[in-house]
Amino acid sequence: MTEQQIREIAEKAFKARFADIEILSINVKPGCDYYGDPLMNVKIIYDGPVELGGKGTLHTLVEIVEKVWDEPEDDRIWPQVHFIAKSDIGRLDPATI
Repeated sequence: MTEQQIREIAEKAFKARFADIEILSINVKPGCDYYGDPLMNVKIIYDGPVELGGKGTLHTLVEIVEKVWDEPEDDRIWPQVHFIAKSDIGRLDPATI
């Protein structure tokens, strides 16, 4: 699965639960976990409350994981999702986080 496909999945899942919150950037970068297994760092930077509702973020995470894992088993990667409020990054460019 490409970074762009994961970005689109994350955007759709986030907007389904937080329609009134603006997404500033969704940054997707490949990486590896402690054991060398592939993962994708998914950082959703949004302009809204510092703390999002727990159920909303959990359901967003579950939807992202399920859709990414729809790929064949040998291509599976783990999406590591972070929700970051604009107020937490200060004046940094959301695209660089």
